[in-house]
Amino acid sequence: MPAFGYGLSMRRVANLTMRIIRQFTRDRRTIALLFLAPIVILTILNFVLNNSANQVTLGFVAPDGATGQVVTQELRAAVQGQQGLVLTTVVRDSVDATLRSGNVDGILIFPTDLSGVAATGTLRLTLDLEGSNPGAAKQLISISNLLAHALSTTPGAAPTAITTSISANYLYGGPQFTQTDALAPMLVGVFSFFFVFLLTSVAFLRERSQGTIERLMVSPLRRSELVLGYVCGFTIFALLQSIEVLVFVIGVLQVHYHGNIALLFLVTLALTIGGVNLGIFASAFARNELQVIQFIPLLLVPQILLGGLFFAVKSLPIVLHQLAYIMPLTYANFALQDIMLKGYGLGQIWPDLLFLVGFAVLMIALSAYSLRGERI
Repeated sequence: MPAFGYGLSMRRVANLTMRIIRQFTRDRRTIALLFLAPIVILTILNFVLNNSANQVTLGFVAPDGATGQVVTQELRAAVQGQQGLVLTTVVRDSVDATLRSGNVDGILIFPTDLSGVAATGTLRLTLDLEGSNPGAAKQLISISNLLAHALSTTPGAAPTAITTSISANYLYGGPQFTQTDALAPMLVGVFSFFFVFLLTSVAFLRERSQGTIERLMVSPLRRSELVLGYVCGFTIFALLQSIEVLVFVIGVLQVHYHGNIALLFLVTLALTIGGVNLGIFASAFARNELQVIQFIPLLLVPQILLGGLFFAVKSLPIVLHQLAYIMPLTYANFALQDIMLKGYGLGQIWPDLLFLVGFAVLMIALSAYSLRGERI
């Protein structure tokens, strides 16, 4: 094969190209992930984008008696054809309980008696908002104003022009909360988990490839001491990184929050320890940094897509909904949101924290087990 340019040989180029091709074809894991990972991620995205119901739910408390039936009919007629809005009736005595359950995003409350509306010419409504999703809260305020405008005559009476006024109350958050405030808790979890996994898996792989672990295995160190030492060492730096993220979000970005900062650190610590040991365990199945990176589409990307960052977990299709509930990042997002947006304490978020602690313990056991395969 002729050479051209400044001594450039196409034969040598072809030989090098063939060597790279042979190297990849011999690595079945690389080939599988190269072609399998995009299919898996695109399949998840297809289900999420096409089947997730991105909607808001508005409850309403109708007036008493026959007037309430008329109001209900008029409201349902007014919302017909509105995409992404679900209208449901709520019992007056269960407004707070319904909001706290998360079954509705807001409740529009009518007075018990509308007999005085015709005389005063004013219809006063109350909109109680759950508030943890600022985008949904603003959307419901706009929708409620439109519905109130549609009720331009007193139900059950002679047509009379009336003025409507709506006072909004927030169970969580407030009018000052933005979409950044809603996403910040989940971003803290995602960034902590992602970078901790990447840091630990690559660093521990280098420890294996450089023979450091083999030398430590012949030292007086016990295997349990070896695992604990590595876990503590990696966890310190991973936790410092998580603290940096939290401090930046709260102190620099001025994200609004209601909860206990110490509890935020506790949740982040549990997630970090799990991520550290997941990285140690994953590094046992990799021979180079490229193979470590290959774990990201399978271990991390599905958790980011299904953990509530882009779409509410409850709105996912049933299969993906169940899958989301076995992923640690989902529970971390739940706990961090409940603390920062709702001001929940340990008594409310302990099931999520317990799952994260269980995940961390499981990963510690698996990372310790992976060291049994090391050759002395």
